[in-house]
Amino acid sequence: MVMGSCVYHVAHQSWRQSIGNTGRNVELPNFTQALYDARELAMERMQGEAVDAKAEGIVGVDIHEQSHGWGSHVIEFFAIGTAIIPDEGAEDHVIPDPTTVLDLA
Repeated sequence: MVMGSCVYHVAHQSWRQSIGNTGRNVELPNFTQALYDARELAMERMQGEAVDAKAEGIVGVDIHEQSHGWGSHVIEFFAIGTAIIPDEGAEDHVIPDPTTVLDLA
């Protein structure tokens, strides 16, 4: 199992920006960028654990995003997956070529 986590603080908007967006349905670019950055950091940290374990890949990745009660401007991304590590004792193992199971002709 490999995992990566990132707790990220989202910068507040300035007073002037907040007043300008009052009553409007607009994107908040600081929140959008914070989500992208936090997700990327969590994934990079999970990938770093896989590299340290000499894994060839990661499968079954699950990503959770959550805002916590300690602040409305704090988000957490948590990524967890299964690292695929080759078996050192199975160097002579050969995977057979795939065969047709059901011929539709």
